[in-house]
Amino acid sequence: MAWHQPRSLDEALEQLRERSPRIVCGGTDLFVNAQHKSYESEQTDWLDIRRVPELHLTRRTEAGLEIGAAVTAAEIWGSDEFRVVPALQQAARIVGGWQIQNRASLGGNVANASPAADMVVPLVAYRAEVRLAGADGTRSVPIADFISGPKATQLRERELIASLFIPARMLEVPQVFLRHDQRAATDISIVSVALLLQGNGSEIEWGIAAVGAAAPKPFVLSAEEEQRWSGELTAAKLDELSDLYTRRSSPITDVRASADYRRALVGTYIKRAANALLANGL
Repeated sequence: MAWHQPRSLDEALEQLRERSPRIVCGGTDLFVNAQHKSYESEQTDWLDIRRVPELHLTRRTEAGLEIGAAVTAAEIWGSDEFRVVPALQQAARIVGGWQIQNRASLGGNVANASPAADMVVPLVAYRAEVRLAGADGTRSVPIADFISGPKATQLRERELIASLFIPARMLEVPQVFLRHDQRAATDISIVSVALLLQGNGSEIEWGIAAVGAAAPKPFVLSAEEEQRWSGELTAAKLDELSDLYTRRSSPITDVRASADYRRALVGTYIKRAANALLANGL
């Protein structure tokens, strides 16, 4: 086993080209499951990208906000520069305990592609892009396409996640992240919702909700269906919307909850998220 710790993005990409090592950043998901995977740590070369400075950069431009893949959950919820994406901050604040939050990276949460990954859900609602760097150059993929299913992504061989990009339209919009778990913010989500509503009072200009842990990957409605958020958000309309998200869900039954329970929670949390934003004023 070799453990490589590059000190620049160019060095990291060079080592990817030469050795095809297993990429690790915080390792909070990877090492927990290592004994159940086809690889064994004694036989695997590792590329630790935590010390690559380019992957820790955050940059806001007129186009939007770019967040380096190695930025940790603790840095996201603890820094004022991320106040423009409060739903992401709220999700980062409940990623396990504080020990996990100090190591878990945004890029790692995306790469792990768990259907219940907390920080992924706001990113899906934001229509974020995954920016990738590899031996063949760079490319950007919408996060909804990048995550193809449970623990499955479009990441290519000899490629790494460099950053996540959030369009300017999604910044500083009223938004909230809520989740249901078993042990008050230390367990895996049973259902989660990230909701953005732009409007004035109960009159909504546009809205986007993403739902996690209720399908093979976090999901949103189609652009046409999302137009139903527009206009006056009455109780009856919110009932219709919550029913629509419930019908779109396809949860599983596991040790934490049944599929029927999860499906019922989807509608409940869509309503809770909307009412929370309306109560705070838009």
